[in-house]
Amino acid sequence: MLEKDPSLLERARNVKTLLIKCAADASPMVRDSALMLVGKCIQQKPALEQDFLKPILSLSSDPTVTVRKRSIKLLKEVYSRNGSREVKSIIVEYLLQRTTDDDKGVSELASQILEEVWFAPFWKCSEDAAELSIHNKLALKEQMELVISTTRNGDGISSALVSLLRNLLGSGSKAAPSNSKVCQKLVSTAFESMIDPEARPEGLEQKHIVQCLTLFARADARLFDAEHMQYLQPYTSNLTTAEDSNLLRSVVVIFRCVLPVIPSVQHNLLREIQSALFKNVHKLGKTELNEVAACLWTINTILNNPERLVKLIVSVIKYLRIYKLKDMSQNEKDTKSAKRCVQIVGAFGKHCNLESELGGFQEALAPWQWTSVSGMMINSIEPFAGSSQPLSLRVDALNSIGLICQASPHHFNHTDVSGIFQKALVEGQSDVQNVVLGNFRDFFAIQENQASNKPDVSQAKGSAAANGRLGGSMKASEGDGASALIAQRFLQNVLFISLASQDTTALTATEVIASINRQGLVHPKESGPALVALETSSNPAIASVACQAHADVHQQHESMFEREYMRAIVEAYRYQKDVVKDTCGFRRGPHMSKLHSTFEIIKTSKSKYQKKFISNFCAKIDFELDKLDVSGAVPASLQLSRFLIENLAFFDYGRVEELLHTLSCMEKIVASTGPGVAHCINTEVFHVRVDAILGALDENGQGMEATTTSHECAATAEVAPQRLHRLTTASIILSCLWDTRTYLRRLYGLSSNGQAKDGKSNGKGKDVSKAPTKTAGISGDRVVAAIAERVESLGSQERMMQQCSAFVELLSVDHEFRVAAEGDEEGAGRPKTPSGDEAGSPVPMSGGGGGSRGAGKRKRSGSVAGTPHKKRGRPTLGRRKSSRKSMEEDEEWE
Repeated sequence: MLEKDPSLLERARNVKTLLIKCAADASPMVRDSALMLVGKCIQQKPALEQDFLKPILSLSSDPTVTVRKRSIKLLKEVYSRNGSREVKSIIVEYLLQRTTDDDKGVSELASQILEEVWFAPFWKCSEDAAELSIHNKLALKEQMELVISTTRNGDGISSALVSLLRNLLGSGSKAAPSNSKVCQKLVSTAFESMIDPEARPEGLEQKHIVQCLTLFARADARLFDAEHMQYLQPYTSNLTTAEDSNLLRSVVVIFRCVLPVIPSVQHNLLREIQSALFKNVHKLGKTELNEVAACLWTINTILNNPERLVKLIVSVIKYLRIYKLKDMSQNEKDTKSAKRCVQIVGAFGKHCNLESELGGFQEALAPWQWTSVSGMMINSIEPFAGSSQPLSLRVDALNSIGLICQASPHHFNHTDVSGIFQKALVEGQSDVQNVVLGNFRDFFAIQENQASNKPDVSQAKGSAAANGRLGGSMKASEGDGASALIAQRFLQNVLFISLASQDTTALTATEVIASINRQGLVHPKESGPALVALETSSNPAIASVACQAHADVHQQHESMFEREYMRAIVEAYRYQKDVVKDTCGFRRGPHMSKLHSTFEIIKTSKSKYQKKFISNFCAKIDFELDKLDVSGAVPASLQLSRFLIENLAFFDYGRVEELLHTLSCMEKIVASTGPGVAHCINTEVFHVRVDAILGALDENGQGMEATTTSHECAATAEVAPQRLHRLTTASIILSCLWDTRTYLRRLYGLSSNGQAKDGKSNGKGKDVSKAPTKTAGISGDRVVAAIAERVESLGSQERMMQQCSAFVELLSVDHEFRVAAEGDEEGAGRPKTPSGDEAGSPVPMSGGGGGSRGAGKRKRSGSVAGTPHKKRGRPTLGRRKSSRKSMEEDEEWE
């Protein structure tokens, strides 16, 4: 229609609204089709880009790969036609996010498009600088301004840009030489704008340019030359404002990356930079100090003059000896000075290896009692890490000790150091815990990076002869031993902290747990339950880290981890109860199981594994009546069962086979446990007696005319409140389970005999391997409301009596099953719901079996709960009304 009549978009204004609505549809196919139509609309009328840009951007992070790819391609078209720098910057930001996509195809597509729109247009003009026209210079300037504007949108974008540049400039890129030349031109253009204020557009500050240059330096230091270093040198000597400090930090990062790869830098320039940095060390903040320490060590490796570093550290240590004798809590000025000294020692202890200068330290700090320079540094800081010190000073001291230990991991094994960390983790102050956990996380990251970059010496030529049959792969480094000690000694503390809150400290603890698992430092069962619990966190960052770690553990140790899942499920419930403060088993809007991530990981295993998980999961709901814990207004056993049942209701079942197995497990529980509960309710709550039942039968066993029902005989005596509470709790658990079973059958279009409502079998054959299809228009609102209403019935005795009565009625006459059973005579032999064995399973009724009846006389079924047999013939009007009402309630689920 659009191709035949493009004016349709102008005449029918609701078309745009409908397309935008379809782009947010729950179906991936609908979203993909909507994007395709949006693309055609934009081709017909480019002015519509502004209206459709927002949904296109949002769909670039769609859960479905095909939708993400189509969105990325549309963004390229919009970028190519749009002249606004703001719009281009937004589009590039979303494309950069997709370069780190989990799907390789999506990340490669995003990287390719960014190369095409950012670098390819300048390949020809960058070949010869002498031939750059004014037009090309202006285009390069506009491009650099766009890059700078994009990098101002956050650290995540900056990291993604660094990764992109490394890929495009690396040996794996076919256009790496051309891309490198373009980047060199962009860097030169940025320096021109930095030096000449008039060349900068309005709103683009000098600090933004230098910050962008740091990204190019981190990606490839060869893009810079010695002349660029001379331009940056003046920014190291003038520190009067906060903006100067920000500039210095960026400049120092460039120095640290570039100086080692530029041999032509004059030593005089390096000495000037070194002197300026030493002069301003005491003025620097913690972040700037860390960068300056690394830069000074880099310069020292070129100039080879470590005496200046020794002199600085010796002077700081002497000040710490003085402050150690003072009460820091009484003097804020001394506290501030001590903090600065502690920070300096930690930063230089991490980045500078001065063990070769041990003699100089021994001479300057006599009497000497240490075996290493790093040990002396830690010993000088330890007094400020005690609990009696001001919190800010203690945090800096612990952080500095951790930094030094990262550079010299053997100190993690020392009793005094591990004792300090242990005490910090146990005391419970989040700031103190976070700094210790942060050091563990950073140290593990260093170890993982070293392991990933370690060459495979076993494949190197001659390695077997030089290093033995295993080639040296069994050599344990100093860091390996420290990693194992940290994991073994502190894991329980880390697990406790991760499960105690959802703040930054818990996130750091979760990252430490994930790193420990990736390195295989402990048995998976030690941290597995905690990872499953943390997956349910309402903090997306914590849930994401835990989910990825759990997926890795499950993939590597599937069979071993299987036995831990039920303990993990209970741990997840406790986490939701104590930390999240919500014991429901689902998230609202739309309904989603809180254990969704766990079940998705389980679904990667074979069907047998999934069925076993579901069977064990449902078994946690089952109970023995006399052993059921009913303490409290809402018993913990009921809350746990509700959590599990609601998760079953909103699991995303991958195949019909698993869905039917779930239904079978639920029905078995009600069929096996329900009759006993119903019998106790009838005899203890409603006082139905066997002699009363026998008295209602004539000599032929036929029911006599009786106007009273079992429930009407109930009001003769009172039941003990505690017993009523127990029986009601049991009936609520089983009723909620049956409500969920009914909801799942209606949601997926399954009748009680295992068939889909369209008449096709879902119980046998090839259909069971397919994904179940949900029925449109059925939401989880009703089952959620029904479960909540049943739980609330514990609030009064009257409502408990009503719940017990409803449960007995459910087991006495289940109308849905009764209709299906009576129809078996007409449809005998039709497939039934699989029950886990060939012989079938008990029906979830207190009466007869669930199989089809024979051709002979139909058997009469009575209630095991003790209710009398019904008289042959038409039922009483009251009973028919009750049946009709119950069936109407069942129909309400639809």
